[in-house]
Amino acid sequence: MQKHFGASLSPAVKYWTFLIGTIVVVFSIISVSIIAAYLNLSPEDQAIVAKLSDKLIPFPFLGSAMLIAFIYTMTSMLLRYYIVPVLRMAEQTRLITAANPDYRITTKGGRELAILADVINESADTFQKLQREVDDMIQQSNLALKEERNRLAALMSELPYGVIVCNKDGRILLYSQLAQEMLQSANGDRQNGGTIGLGRSIFGVLERDPLVHALEVMNHDFDLDQAKPALGLMTKLCGARFIRVNMAPVTSDEQETRFISGFVLSLEDITGEIDADSERDKLLQGMVDAVQDSLGKMHQRVDLICEMQTTKEDTCKYHRESIAQVTSELEEHLALARNLYSEHRLAYGNRENVLADTLMTLITNNLDERFAIQTETSTNKTIWLKIDSYAIVQSVTNLAGFLKAEFDIAAILLQISSNDGPLATLTLNWADQSVTSEALRDWQQTPLFMDSDGTSDSPQAIIAKHGGNITIIEAEEAVCVGINITLPTALDKELASLHSTVAPRPISFEFDLFHQPGQDALGKVPLRKLTYVAFDTETTGLNPSEGDEIVQLGAVRIVNNRLLHNECIDQLINPQRPVPPSSVKIHGIDPTLLLSQPVITQVLPGFHAFVADSVMVAHNAAFDMRFLQLKEKATGLHFDNPVLDTLLLSSVVHPNQEGHSLDAIAKRFNITIVGRHTALGDALVTAEILLKLIPLLEAQGIHNLEEALRASFKSPFVKIKY
Repeated sequence: MQKHFGASLSPAVKYWTFLIGTIVVVFSIISVSIIAAYLNLSPEDQAIVAKLSDKLIPFPFLGSAMLIAFIYTMTSMLLRYYIVPVLRMAEQTRLITAANPDYRITTKGGRELAILADVINESADTFQKLQREVDDMIQQSNLALKEERNRLAALMSELPYGVIVCNKDGRILLYSQLAQEMLQSANGDRQNGGTIGLGRSIFGVLERDPLVHALEVMNHDFDLDQAKPALGLMTKLCGARFIRVNMAPVTSDEQETRFISGFVLSLEDITGEIDADSERDKLLQGMVDAVQDSLGKMHQRVDLICEMQTTKEDTCKYHRESIAQVTSELEEHLALARNLYSEHRLAYGNRENVLADTLMTLITNNLDERFAIQTETSTNKTIWLKIDSYAIVQSVTNLAGFLKAEFDIAAILLQISSNDGPLATLTLNWADQSVTSEALRDWQQTPLFMDSDGTSDSPQAIIAKHGGNITIIEAEEAVCVGINITLPTALDKELASLHSTVAPRPISFEFDLFHQPGQDALGKVPLRKLTYVAFDTETTGLNPSEGDEIVQLGAVRIVNNRLLHNECIDQLINPQRPVPPSSVKIHGIDPTLLLSQPVITQVLPGFHAFVADSVMVAHNAAFDMRFLQLKEKATGLHFDNPVLDTLLLSSVVHPNQEGHSLDAIAKRFNITIVGRHTALGDALVTAEILLKLIPLLEAQGIHNLEEALRASFKSPFVKIKY
């Protein structure tokens, strides 16, 4: 946009510059003229003029004053009835074309401007009519698309799995409600910011390394035309739920080149299956007990026969039939056990990425529920294991049951450690020194169960299949106090030639996020493409530096120029101080309702996560940000996001309009205010105002965040401090 001389000066500055310049010029001309005329006179004439000066000189200056008064009056009328109205009409015309088509120009200027305003309003009526026709045509054209979207939404709502679609940087493009519910318990309540949202990073709720690794492998396999889904990518403990995560690639075509542009995650709640496994294990254990009981009966019968000195044929036949019956009973139990275990192995044959802490939770739950064994655990929560978690859990559980039954071990210390190599070590220790090394060696070779085809898996064989081994920890000769089991860590596949396409920390559905730029260039990102969080606070007063506190926090997200009403925060806060009646009169919050609410230090961590990687937006943002800044020391959280202020932006696009309060701007933009002076209500209005301001900023050549911040700093309202 071409810059003109004085473009940055306000009409008032131009007015006073013109008026003062006129006064200086008029008096200078008169003074110079009088002095020049006096010097051109002869000495005699100069003497005469000197005698008459007290009568002659006042009249030119009086005339000059009258001329200046006339110029002042005419300039003021020109400024009031023509210049300022023209500037306001220009702003109002842009408001009609860019933000509020229902707005109509009203002017207090001259008759000519009133005629011009009528012509502009007539053009606006025609423009609005054409716009409505275009909107109707677009709406008709989108009916088929909306129908497909509704089918997709209905299909996803019926799926037994949670679904999340991400771009290659891990930004969420689509998520189902079930996926949100599954991962919700991993990161707190929704009122504290939730965990899933459009444009958010999936790495905030799922561990990054397994996802990035799987994406790298997919990219590598894709180049070889062998890309396939990653099943059983990881198992994550979310509250009381165990979630299994699978990944599949999303491909795109561009300039005859096909590439992976994102990925789909399916989330499967396997908590019920794990519970069923536990029940099945109890059943199998009951079967084993039944077999042992049957064997005991058989031995009793045999002993009884052996003790008899003389046995009649009928008696012998009776005992043989008894033994055959017991043997048949035993075979039936074993056959049932084989079938159950065979079915189970078919369902759980895949290895998966499992967090060491999750494996530890599975083991401790099993030991407590099945054998009432007390456990003490220690683990590095960053260790990932690539294992058949079911087989490992059953091996350890079997060992614990053996120790409990044979040596009455009641407490076990569990530890998982790693030296950053390809193997991690699971250590089991117990204090009792009565366990013999020979007994543990026998346990290693004892089959856990046998398949129907006769194939057996012992603990040693299971660990060997994982590439690990079992080492006995001996306290003295022939006596042991623990064992070490080595297990493979995840992400150990060598891909040295690969270069990850995922940055270490890159800055409903919104598929346009497939092309979202990285956060490293946030200042150059177009305003329409940024992710915003519009927020507002209600407080006990207007002086944060003097002890006033927040009593309500409201926020809502904007992604790709879309206001996401379902991704919001509306949280009351206990200020831990009295709320003055004058403040209650404004926001209407009953102080008694605040007593049971969380304090600000409990709320801010969730809000900090909610605004991550976003531009924060508020009206008169300096006020709200000051409250947050004063809590940085108490919470250890720093809100260093870029901040846009709708008050400042409004003064940039409408410097000649009267009033930049939230109500005045909303009225200009024809925005209905619902819940004024409630935190969420004002946050929603602020968000809608921002969406209306963006096209007006673009019309003034302000297209990205850096330009918007630079323009805001020039606003006269930027000097307000709290």
